[in-house]
Amino acid sequence: MSGQIYVAFDLGSFSIKGAMAKVNQDKELEILSIKSIKSRAVECGTIVDKEQLVNDLDFLIKFIEDESGHNIKEAIVSVSGNTVKSVNSSTRSRIKDSTDFKIDKETVNKILAQCSDLQISAGRQVVHNIERGFIIDGSPLIRNPINNIGEIIEARSHVVHVQDFNLNQIKTCFDDDFSIEVDAVFDGLASSYANVSEDDKDLGVVFVDIGSDKTNVVIYKDRYIMHSKVIPIGSHSVTKDLATMFNVSIDDSEEVKRKHVSALSKLADIASNFELSISEDTLKKQLNQKEVSEVAEARFKDIIDKVRNEIRITGEKISEFGSGIKITGGGSNVKNLDLLFKEYLEDLESENPENKDVSIKCEYLPIKDITFKENLEDRREYATLIGLLKWPVLNVEKDDPLIGVKKSFTENFSNIWKGFFE
Repeated sequence: MSGQIYVAFDLGSFSIKGAMAKVNQDKELEILSIKSIKSRAVECGTIVDKEQLVNDLDFLIKFIEDESGHNIKEAIVSVSGNTVKSVNSSTRSRIKDSTDFKIDKETVNKILAQCSDLQISAGRQVVHNIERGFIIDGSPLIRNPINNIGEIIEARSHVVHVQDFNLNQIKTCFDDDFSIEVDAVFDGLASSYANVSEDDKDLGVVFVDIGSDKTNVVIYKDRYIMHSKVIPIGSHSVTKDLATMFNVSIDDSEEVKRKHVSALSKLADIASNFELSISEDTLKKQLNQKEVSEVAEARFKDIIDKVRNEIRITGEKISEFGSGIKITGGGSNVKNLDLLFKEYLEDLESENPENKDVSIKCEYLPIKDITFKENLEDRREYATLIGLLKWPVLNVEKDDPLIGVKKSFTENFSNIWKGFFE
């Protein structure tokens, strides 16, 4: 089992990241090479400058191959952005005209395949079809129906679909220019499966991955995925607000956000002033930590409002998620953002008399279960990339072709890795 090499690429709006890893003899995910480079070839999941992306990938691939000593032939690649849509699907079917029929794997795979046969618009493709349980003859929800006896079976699944254009551009880019066979995986799904525990999913958890221009929300309860959504706003909106408000460059405002902003502005020091060097100028601008934090807090509250709306869609109260809200992603690298989530959501929920004195758990989610020459635990910008690396390990989806989800190299690894992280 140990020694198998696999690769992932995370195509972000302001950077692209790549990594190669293997599972070592201690059954740990060992990173052989990992690299992030600035790139503006992708915007919210859509390749807007393919020529630039090819040039950036050429550099990234050569770096990873040289550092690891291995050639890249197959890879998992992120698909993301507001062209990604999801829906909970269900279908039911009469198995046999007899109560003596024993449900087999072929029956399960066929009815799951029907779940992905949605009436989605032309030009879109299903990329994931995740089981959400089965009901047999009106039974309670059953996790594994095989060998049960019944007449009518209902299957439930979470289906993720995306525009053909996005998938085609990704696959032709890697295949035509680099002869690398790829599987496209929804980055929010991969990141959530890899970074939240089974206990979190059982108790209920709201997974929030904040990027530069989008925020992925994936919600679990009773071990099943309930809801997923790509919110088209991320931490770059904070950067732009700072640049506009204080008349500084985007790069300078990004530095201010990273070094001086407290997302919960009341924790910022009103007496703390700092200087910012102005590009191509000998002068320095004087800024105040409290003032910049108040601007950032207002925009982060917009993101939190949208996250709250997605939780409401599930019909669950926020306080009913036992593991609370787990935050990760490069856009979450701001001081006290977890505390802002907690305080702001508690204030909003307590406005309802039924939720008086509500308490909400909220915390940053560290990267775990990997080894590397550097400590990556607090490098939340790598959360999605690590999730993509672990995707074939986790064996999330059924590997039977009847389910109707196109697979390439994930299929080859699923049996090797099955159970490795269980």
